[in-house]
Amino acid sequence: MTARIQSLRARLMLWLALTLATVWAAASLLAYGATKEEVSTLFDSQQSLLARELLHTQEHELNDLLQERGAPLPSVKRLLGHDERGGIDSDALAFAVFDREGRMLWSDGAAGRRLTFVPGARGFVSQGKPHNDHAWRVLFMASDDGATIVAVGQQIGHRREAVRAIVLAQMWPWLTALLALLALVWWVIGAQTRPLRGVARELMQRAADDDTPIAPERVVSEVRPLIIALNALFERTRALIAHTRRFTADAAHELRSPLAALRVQAEVAQLAAQDPAARQRALAQLVGGIDRAARLVEQLLALSRLDPMNALPDPQPLDWPRLLQTALRDAQPAAQARGIALALDDAGEGALPAQGNATLLALLLRNLLDNAVRYTAEGGHVTLRRGADGLAVEDDGPGVAPEYLARIHERFFRPPGQTQSGSGLGLSIAQRVAELHGLRLTLENRAKGGLRAFLSPRPLAGEG
Repeated sequence: MTARIQSLRARLMLWLALTLATVWAAASLLAYGATKEEVSTLFDSQQSLLARELLHTQEHELNDLLQERGAPLPSVKRLLGHDERGGIDSDALAFAVFDREGRMLWSDGAAGRRLTFVPGARGFVSQGKPHNDHAWRVLFMASDDGATIVAVGQQIGHRREAVRAIVLAQMWPWLTALLALLALVWWVIGAQTRPLRGVARELMQRAADDDTPIAPERVVSEVRPLIIALNALFERTRALIAHTRRFTADAAHELRSPLAALRVQAEVAQLAAQDPAARQRALAQLVGGIDRAARLVEQLLALSRLDPMNALPDPQPLDWPRLLQTALRDAQPAAQARGIALALDDAGEGALPAQGNATLLALLLRNLLDNAVRYTAEGGHVTLRRGADGLAVEDDGPGVAPEYLARIHERFFRPPGQTQSGSGLGLSIAQRVAELHGLRLTLENRAKGGLRAFLSPRPLAGEG
């Protein structure tokens, strides 16, 4: 049932109503049983009192009654000493007097004559069908000499009616109080959830780019974690939107120049239709420009996939020797074209992670090696070195001016005076992959000249 009810208020009220109704019904059953026991005890006491009164009637008064059988019998109320319960229905309470042989000496009329003498019976005896309202609960009490036996009976149905009347008299006030309680709870829940409805209206009226935090103090403490989580989501969304806008603007800016150059080279190739050599040079430059644009797009796509990641997708055991060998093999053609010697110095297991994403780490190594090969002078050396403290890519190129070293990680940033083509994204991608693997990428100029890109475990919080 609750699966179809979307309102929290309605669900709470439904479960509360069911719980209270169940408790109320159980309490009513217990009250019925307790009342039945108390009423039975009370009526049994009244029957005993009436029987004692009859037995202690003066003997001459009893003889007078026997002689005047046609005279009306005294009322039950008088025999009970004007007790207020003596006004009960005379048909519900009856008595008769028997001698020791079971002959009925007298009774209180038709009701008393319904009582049947039971030889030797003393105490309470049931007569008639037990579950029939016309059945009787009869008390037999004998005089000291056993000559007179008094039978006082009461209809069982009268007792049941009394129990029902008492229980119903108690149930209706409690039922009314239950309904009033449910109405009060409905109002209280509505009043307490009103701030939530206010927050919902505010969110519905907000602009798409409005990331203003919601004040957690506006709602109750149970809902406050949800508001705090929403504020954290707003902050992440704001950062994502800001990054997307910056990324889009940077990508558009960086793509504008290669596309313009491609258009120029295509126009040169068209104009040089009569000059095969010029046309060939123009087509070669066009192919080179397309390669650079394709690499830029590839880097942009890689960065767009890395940015949203908060953790590595499906980490697997890493085979570092194979990763290093593959990275050197992929960088070999570009290095040979410029006469650059590649070397691998692998000292074995060290501080590098044992699990990670091999594809992303291959991208990191390719960018670091490509950057080293691109900016190393022809005939230079590039070394890929793994040691106990981490992994390094070292070259003997010109290095980076100290004032630009801190910004070299920034996206699309290229130090002034660069003659080599590039997108300015390679180191940004390498740094992002390193972060996802718990590594820190450090760039520093070597004392002997050149640049050193070093990967080491990132310090834990509180460490230096």
